[in-house]
Amino acid sequence: MAFGDIVLLKDKTPLGPFTRTQIQEGLSRGEFSARDLAHTPGLRDWLPLLEVLHHLDSEVVHWPRTHEKRALPPLPYAPRETAEAAPVGPAAQAPPALPPPSPGKSKGIAPALPPRLPQLEKAARPSAPSASLPPSLPLIEVGEPGAMRARILAWAIDWAVLFLPVLAVFGFAYLVWAIKGPIEHRDPETARQEQALLWRNLRNLVALVAIGFAWLYAAGLECSRWQGTIGKQVMGLKVTDAVGQRLGFLQASGRHAAKYLSALPVFLGFMAALFNARRLTWHDRLAGTRVVKR
Repeated sequence: MAFGDIVLLKDKTPLGPFTRTQIQEGLSRGEFSARDLAHTPGLRDWLPLLEVLHHLDSEVVHWPRTHEKRALPPLPYAPRETAEAAPVGPAAQAPPALPPPSPGKSKGIAPALPPRLPQLEKAARPSAPSASLPPSLPLIEVGEPGAMRARILAWAIDWAVLFLPVLAVFGFAYLVWAIKGPIEHRDPETARQEQALLWRNLRNLVALVAIGFAWLYAAGLECSRWQGTIGKQVMGLKVTDAVGQRLGFLQASGRHAAKYLSALPVFLGFMAALFNARRLTWHDRLAGTRVVKR
C-alpha cells in the first residue's frame, strides 16, 4: 500500500485499500463509522478510523514520497471471544498427552503440566489502552466546504426572512400614524413624542428578533432533518458536526451563541473563514461544526 491508503476491518474482514476521498464519501453516506478499526502504512496496530485520519494529517509532511509495500498487522482479537479464541498456526496443535503415572512413584505427587501456550496467555490478558494515542484529535472533514459566496448569500437570505416582516409591520404602523395625524389635528409636540415612541418600539422589536427569535430560527433548523436555515437550504449548504452527523439542539444553540463572539471584533470571526481551506469561522471552531455542500 502507498501512503494515504486505508484498510478497514468490517466484520473481522479487511476491506480496501481505500483512498482518503473514498473514506470521506463512505463516512458521509453512513457506510463507514469513525470507530471502525483501520490501518494505514506507518502504523503497527489497528486503530479507530478517527485516529488513523489524525495520523495521516500529522505525518503527511514527513512521509517520504515513495510507495512501499507493507503487510497488514495481525487482526485484533474480538472483545467477546478472547477467552475462547483458538491460537493460529503451530500453537493450534493440541499439547501432548501426559504419560501414565509410574507405579513406582508416589500417588500424592502430581505430574508436571505442559507449558502454557504464549498465544493463549496473550489472548486472556486484558488489553491495556495504548499510551501513544494523542490526547486530542482533529476534526474530520467529511464534505466539501461551502463557498464563502454561498454562505454570504445564505446569511443575507436569513436576515431578510427574519427582518422583512419586522420592517413591514413598522412601515404599516408608521403609515397609519402619518395618515391619522392630519385627521386628528395633532400639535407638533405630540407628533414628535409619538414618532419617537414608534422608533423606540422598532428598536425593541429588532433586538427581540435578533436575540430571541433568531436563536430559535437558527438552532431549530440546523438541528432538524434539513440541517440548515432557509438561506442555507436555498444555497445548497448544510451544517454538520465534526464527523458529518446532524447537530443536537444544544450544539446548534452553542454555535449560534458563538456567532456573537465572531461578530464582536468587526466581524473578524466570520472573515477567518477566508484564510483556511476548511472555511472555518470562529463559531465553527468553538462549536465543532462544519458548513458543507449538500
